[in-house]
Amino acid sequence: MTGWDLKPQGIQGVLKTTGETASHIETHAKSYGKHLTSAATNAGTISAEGGGEQGGEKPSGGLVALALSQYAEHAATDLKFIAARAGKSLQGAVDATTAYLNGDQEMAAEAQRKALSAPDLDPMKPGVQTS
Repeated sequence: MTGWDLKPQGIQGVLKTTGETASHIETHAKSYGKHLTSAATNAGTISAEGGGEQGGEKPSGGLVALALSQYAEHAATDLKFIAARAGKSLQGAVDATTAYLNGDQEMAAEAQRKALSAPDLDPMKPGVQTS
């Protein structure tokens, strides 16, 4: 793994901060939805005088409300994607760091195993020629 120089403590700090920030996405998304609903509700309607009401019912929304509703449908998909991507990115960073650290542990264990193994007292093994 030449070129890799991971600092687990630094990674842990970044993941913690990023995770805390990402956890607010749901709160902001709910607030965003409430504001869109409020805007659509208060946008009013477009109707011709006397002809906008059918059967005594008041129209439920106008063009602005419809546009906001359609926008909200598309935005909801994007917000869900952002939240899912953030979660996968954080988990990927955790998994990659864990694998890196496990690699270090495996290399250290291998070095220790080699150091503790019995020395080779016969360096002249068959099939090896020396000059």
